[in-house]
Amino acid sequence: SIFIGLLLLFLFSCTSQKENKLLLHADSLMAEYPDSALIFLESIPFPQKLSCADRALYALLLTQARYKNYITLDDDSLIKVAVDYYGKKKSLRAAQAHYYWGAAYRDMGRIPFAVDKYLDAIQLMPGENEFLAMIYDNLAECYEEEDLDDVAMEAYRKAYQILKGGVEQIYPLRGMARVFLLQNEKDSALYYYQQALDCAVAVQDSALIGALYHDFAMLYDEQKDYILADKYVSKAIMIMGQDEAANACLLKAKIMLNLDKLDSASYFFNKNVDQLGVNGKVVCYNGMYQVAKKKGEWETAVKNIDMYKILYDSIQIMADNEELNRLMDK
Repeated sequence: SIFIGLLLLFLFSCTSQKENKLLLHADSLMAEYPDSALIFLESIPFPQKLSCADRALYALLLTQARYKNYITLDDDSLIKVAVDYYGKKKSLRAAQAHYYWGAAYRDMGRIPFAVDKYLDAIQLMPGENEFLAMIYDNLAECYEEEDLDDVAMEAYRKAYQILKGGVEQIYPLRGMARVFLLQNEKDSALYYYQQALDCAVAVQDSALIGALYHDFAMLYDEQKDYILADKYVSKAIMIMGQDEAANACLLKAKIMLNLDKLDSASYFFNKNVDQLGVNGKVVCYNGMYQVAKKKGEWETAVKNIDMYKILYDSIQIMADNEELNRLMDK
């Protein structure tokens, strides 16, 4: 590995091109093999010794590789190297730098700042392509988090117009369906979910098919049509892997409780409780309390409601802190 590092350093020092060929190789891996791109970039020795242009591209690509490998961007110091170099002159690199700056802010929970950087990225894009659609799609999700449904829908529509007819249209279709569901327009939500599902089935994308079955289950659960909700959530659990199915199992548990199938409800509430975040655990312990109460198992009911209260209080503290941060950002 030391030999490879020295070889890479030698090759970097020998190139005089504006964008280093080795970095462009990492860029070429990014779409299909982001894990390989990350390993390649992290093997580059002494990145601080690169030229200004190479250092900026390195910072951009390393941030992108981490993002694509689901590594939380909890600091923006790296991507700012690229932002400062590419500036605000319209170009794909400048747009990418501002987009990933926004992604870092989003991972840090600073949504208004993320929105600001995504809007900058849109202005810096030299033309319409899938990357611009991705910016709109992520911008829409931020608007959703801020309960700005109308502007979220507008951003999803812009993403859809760019992607219409291609596989990637599934994402804005699903986003539009979700916004319609939030606005209680269930028929419209169902229409767009069906469009997205048809597209996912056509390309046999099992991950998206499972996610969309879960979406259908949530919609029918909202409508209190628990039979149909159970049909779709069961399909989702069957398609999803063990790790991805935790939230689907939680929904299945709630549906079983509503159908008064208490043993099944208890099984699914307990099934993945350790894999869930604090919000999921709150739902689980409240559900297990409801099951125990219906069964007359009072000691178990008390234990579960105690856990529910402890977790609920911690959520309230986190929510207060998030609201304070949001106000400070605004």
